[in-house]
Amino acid sequence: MIQTIKPVPETAFIHEGAYVIGNVEIGEYSSIWPGVVVRGDLNEIKIGNYVNIQDNSVLHVDSSSSIEIGDYSLIGHMAMLHGCKIGKACMIGIRSLIMDDAEIGDGSMITANCVIRGKMKIPPFSLVTQSNGELKIYPNKARTLYTIMGSLEYAELAKKHKAGNFEKITQEEIQQIEEKAKEILKQIF
Repeated sequence: MIQTIKPVPETAFIHEGAYVIGNVEIGEYSSIWPGVVVRGDLNEIKIGNYVNIQDNSVLHVDSSSSIEIGDYSLIGHMAMLHGCKIGKACMIGIRSLIMDDAEIGDGSMITANCVIRGKMKIPPFSLVTQSNGELKIYPNKARTLYTIMGSLEYAELAKKHKAGNFEKITQEEIQQIEEKAKEILKQIF
């Protein structure tokens, strides 16, 4: 279901099993997959270009905090974002939780099952892990190229889904994606 006050670009893909409601802005070539809920009913949600929000993730805001997701970012399966800012080319891992007013710096990777508490600031290009409730931040250890590659791969996958083509992405397509990702990485950072 799509009930947004802003137009959705033709290049974007929103799966019929996703809910996008309210003040939501979706960038070019972005994709929203099955079971995702994007509720911009109390504030705005801005999703950049080439962003993918994977299956069963939830994005919500409250009246004092919006969501902004930078270009080329990946939001992994079952992630929960609430009133936070995600920089460009960030990866938010499966089942991660990013709380109100937290900020994830450009190019960072938040691995699976991390909890980023409200108002926490993750420096750019950090790799973040969590084990036994302890959050560890490794500065300048993120593999940002792979995040950009993933965002381009999801844009290709969305294009195939729109055409009813469910064949896997070929090795040739993957090589082209890697070359394009290297160019983008140089351009945006």
